[in-house]
Amino acid sequence: MKRLYVRTEDFRLAHRLLSELHERNLTAKQLSLTDAIEPDAYWFGTAEEVERLGGRGIPVEPESVKEAISAWLLSLQIDGPPSKLVIGIDPGPRPGYAFLSDGALLGKREMDSIGAAVQDISAVVKQTTPREVLVRIGHGSPVHRDRLINEILALGYHVEIVNEHRTSAGQSRHAHGSSAVKIAMVAGKPVHEQRRVDASHGELRNLQRISRQQSKGHITISLQTARRITQGALTMEEALKEAGYDSS
Repeated sequence: MKRLYVRTEDFRLAHRLLSELHERNLTAKQLSLTDAIEPDAYWFGTAEEVERLGGRGIPVEPESVKEAISAWLLSLQIDGPPSKLVIGIDPGPRPGYAFLSDGALLGKREMDSIGAAVQDISAVVKQTTPREVLVRIGHGSPVHRDRLINEILALGYHVEIVNEHRTSAGQSRHAHGSSAVKIAMVAGKPVHEQRRVDASHGELRNLQRISRQQSKGHITISLQTARRITQGALTMEEALKEAGYDSS
């Protein structure tokens, strides 16, 4: 990617731009409006500054820095697909994931379920059409991790398992999206085969507890049904409906 610049007299905008670009693993140099830059270089500034100076300026408002940078990164796909898309996943019942296009962070998200995460990842890959896809999954939460491995391998993507102890320093245990960014940036151990998903008795009992909670005490799913949930055969909502619970 060509050199990036921040050229604006709006100090608040400059600070937000530099912080967001740094978080996305993009290096940008701050310049004054009178400094010269390469004609084909990209730069960020206010709408008025971009209109006045032209070139490959990207107009940004202080309140929409994240959205503007995301839109610009996605627009680069018009010039050609990225050579490599790396996806990091922090596994769990509500997994977080992040996707890097040729080293630049396109975005990070936290999903409501493993199925939703896999579906969203597939959509991102179809949208960016990279030449190579590598999915790095944290080694924690074994049942959810192995379900993710199986579903990602079924999509035909390369998979690596990453030691999360190398990525979790300074992170809140609820910061799944930020953890996923770190996981995406650490090389892991390649995985080539599907895994057997064996939930512990404690994990199955916890799903029974969740079923009572979500059904407001009306339904407790069986251990067999809980095991089917861990294997990805059905969701909790489907299990409760199968047991006769009507949320309406």
